Amino acid sequence: MKFPNLSIRSTSLLFLVSLTGLFLHAGCTSTTVLLSNFKNDAIGSPPAPAQPTGTVSVSPGAGSVTVVAAPNSDLPANKWAHISHPTAQSAETTLTGDFDGQTGVGDYSLLASMYIPSGAGVVTLQFETLVSPQPHLSFFHIDFMPEGDVRIDDGAVRFGHFPRDRTFAVQVHLIITQTTATAEVTLLGGEASGNTTVNIQPLFLPLARQFGAVKFWVGFQHEASFFVDDILVTRKKD
Repeated sequence: MKFPNLSIRSTSLLFLVSLTGLFLHAGCTSTTVLLSNFKNDAIGSPPAPAQPTGTVSVSPGAGSVTVVAAPNSDLPANKWAHISHPTAQSAETTLTGDFDGQTGVGDYSLLASMYIPSGAGVVTLQFETLVSPQPHLSFFHIDFMPEGDVRIDDGAVRFGHFPRDRTFAVQVHLIITQTTATAEVTLLGGEASGNTTVNIQPLFLPLARQFGAVKFWVGFQHEASFFVDDILVTRKKD
């Protein structure tokens, strides 16, 4: 699988995660349903809706979502999306990627490069419906916590470690059937580490069966600024 326009460091991270995916999907092929790398977007502007695969939309709320050069001078000049929500207790700031192609029940893998600076509050990665009674209803999310670990669905499950001021990768492997759904979350790259597998809550299974979007965002109650790049979601072919 080819990942265009990646930094040297990002490339090595994605290569490691890709190897993990190969073990997960040995002997199988997948199709890309979302690829957002911002390579054709103008620096200083919000990401364009059209991406290499799928589309993105932004809701700046009380903050901003803009395309920027690499967040650290140690990285090559790759383009990233910068999500900034500087004031707590104000309207949330979001970037959402909608799939192009098959959604719903299936075997999916998400892969993304992230960069969370020192001092950032809670940063969230959320998994959502594409259509339902209304679009973009959440059925599962993970929070990158101020303590440097990851929390699952606002609950007691916390695991792993991610670095500040360095690029790392997050991978989420979702298997969604008509009766069950599981999510395996892995942190990779540099100082990042950790892996856990959880069941999607039964209450949210009807929404999981309409999976078709992912959201990177900061909630109204938090202050945070972070960067994301090379958002890739693949679906295992039936």
